Amino acid sequence: MPLKLISSAAHNLVDRFKVEDLASTSADLRYWLESDFGRYLQARELEVLQHHYSGLPGYRFLRLGLSEDTQTLDCFKHIHRLSLHPSEINGAHGALANYMELPLMSETIDVMLLQHALEFSKTPRAVLAEASRVVMPGGHLLLCLFNPYGPMGMAKFPMQLLSDKPQFRFHNLRLGRLTDWLSLLNFHVERIDRGAYNLPFGNQSQVEQTGDKSRWEKWGEKIRLPMGNFYMIHAVKRVPRGIRGPGKAWRAATNKSYRVTEGLKSTAVDSNRL
Repeated sequence: MPLKLISSAAHNLVDRFKVEDLASTSADLRYWLESDFGRYLQARELEVLQHHYSGLPGYRFLRLGLSEDTQTLDCFKHIHRLSLHPSEINGAHGALANYMELPLMSETIDVMLLQHALEFSKTPRAVLAEASRVVMPGGHLLLCLFNPYGPMGMAKFPMQLLSDKPQFRFHNLRLGRLTDWLSLLNFHVERIDRGAYNLPFGNQSQVEQTGDKSRWEKWGEKIRLPMGNFYMIHAVKRVPRGIRGPGKAWRAATNKSYRVTEGLKSTAVDSNRL
């Protein structure tokens, strides 16, 4: 009996560190995004997107995230803007889809945003590989993730022991690790941004949603301190192509290209003499 209790306790402890399927945790994550810190985090990420990436070229934009967030979609100016999600609550998504099996043809998206979709997925490498498949050559990929060395990333492990809330059950993905994955998928990293330096706890006065930023935030953004709650990667897909010589518009004629028939005689004519 004691061994069963110990085994059960150990099993429950291990489960606290596992990342569950996003389709099963999306409702709780949407509720968390409506909290003070959730709104503050989205506001800081939207600020970076509007300032640096809203003018990226192309016609088709796709977002994979934790909620609908139509405000993020609207900050981009592409003709076709689409949001996919594994589950539905408010009916604001274009379609429901597993992030590892997107219902899109290969190389069809000009700009793609993965907003915390990687770290909250059970297999982030598979999600990234699927995103690489649908991005066009020369297309842009934006990755927004929790910084393992930021306040949220540092609070993850102790909060997993104290709480079973899904916002603390995510993969801590380092910047260097993501850069290596992108390199293997033929993506070249163009820019890295960081932001949201406030702690993920506290009341409304401590976690600012709008208005002026604290001195700590202004100082962190000014010197690009690598301790923000999130970091954002902008990468461009570079597909190698073979080098070919200039193609010939016309097929070369042979020396004996045709025959001239006169009466009953058939005589071969050299085309170079015509």
